[in-house]
Amino acid sequence: MFVSSSRAGALLEVGGTYLSDSTNSSSTTTSTKYLYQVGVLFNIRKKIWGGWNYSGISHTDKNDETETFTSMDTGPYFKWEFGKNEVFNLGFAYNILSRATFKNGSVNEKWEGTSFWFQFGVMPEIKEGLHIGASLNYFAASYTKKTVESVESTDSNSKTWIFPMLSLTKQW
Repeated sequence: MFVSSSRAGALLEVGGTYLSDSTNSSSTTTSTKYLYQVGVLFNIRKKIWGGWNYSGISHTDKNDETETFTSMDTGPYFKWEFGKNEVFNLGFAYNILSRATFKNGSVNEKWEGTSFWFQFGVMPEIKEGLHIGASLNYFAASYTKKTVESVESTDSNSKTWIFPMLSLTKQW
């Protein structure tokens, strides 16, 4: 069931994903990944939104040693809604600030750089101004600064991830 869409001036979006995996063989391997995302957007033109994105990622892989990656990313965010009742959307965020921590065993590194995020979503309107749905996402970060035990250096590290996400938006 679709409710007719009305033009709104502001949009709040929250989304997240949680993935967990465990493999038992001669050794046990576990993997946990999650992402949360908050976007505050304003109507630029009919069906086009612009605003700010804030997101966080955490990945933990455990085998003989534990490897963790966490990041906080923030930057401008744009979204285009299309299709009948604007049920489809494409989103893009260019995170001008991406700060990550990578830990492998006893090595603890802090990384800084930028990231971007593409999103294709299907979000039907379930009540006037309220959308809920799912999306397929691509995240890519490029880190150029690394700090280990207070020693800064120029280094090239990166992180990419393709993942599904559930989202909820409210338009006013």
